[in-house]
Amino acid sequence: MKKSNSFFIFGIAVLFISSLIVAYPIALALQRSFSVNGFGNYAAALKKVNIFRNLMNSIVVTGITLAGTITICSLAAFAFSKLNFRGRNIFFLFIMMGMMVPTSATIFPLFQIIKFLKLVNKPVSQTLPYITGNSIFGLLLLKIYFDSLPNEMMESARIDGANSFRIFVQIMLPNTLPGLSILFVNTFMGAWNELLIAITFISKREYMTMAALPISFASSPGRSDNSVGELFAVLIMCLIPVIIFYICAQKMIIRGMTQGAVKG
Repeated sequence: MKKSNSFFIFGIAVLFISSLIVAYPIALALQRSFSVNGFGNYAAALKKVNIFRNLMNSIVVTGITLAGTITICSLAAFAFSKLNFRGRNIFFLFIMMGMMVPTSATIFPLFQIIKFLKLVNKPVSQTLPYITGNSIFGLLLLKIYFDSLPNEMMESARIDGANSFRIFVQIMLPNTLPGLSILFVNTFMGAWNELLIAITFISKREYMTMAALPISFASSPGRSDNSVGELFAVLIMCLIPVIIFYICAQKMIIRGMTQGAVKG
């Protein structure tokens, strides 16, 4: 019992220290955002940037990325896990090799493709790379969940006359909700916070997402040392949607992790 209590106290201490380490930069940024002019920094920043337009850009980009990634990954994972077709294992390994390729190595050919499609400076140009990048991890994650489901579930449904698509939608997919919730959170954070592609494909501030807005504001002409508070105000405003998302999605995150552990 004493040993158990010691581990509990040690765990709480580690979590407390980790929370302080994470919270300190946020608290520092919040304090700097009120320096000199107080709330005037936020008012001045809102006059210089149309943050609500950038917020809508992020919502559109992230929403399309989520819809595309979850749809593609769930269908592909079901096919690779439960359907037999020629070259299944080789094709799956070939897709998994994409996880070894860093984004920076593909940024130039991706830009050439986006330029050819005339999608430069359009928020939708980011969705194609985001969906592709997130689908590799999502495919691996959901395939693990589909592999854990017994094939007898499909056989029973086929006896009752269900086709593969009906089996996927009504039987298999509901049993992978823990994996889908993990994929949802991971894809959301990846698409919302991605920066390299965002600043490469979009150069006009009105088309940028929230992640690229602080860099654009910091590099804008005419800035002085007195506008540091305005820069931190922009950073805080860009951070607020992420905090709101974590508050709203924390139950889904915990449910996905705990159900996944129980299933495993």
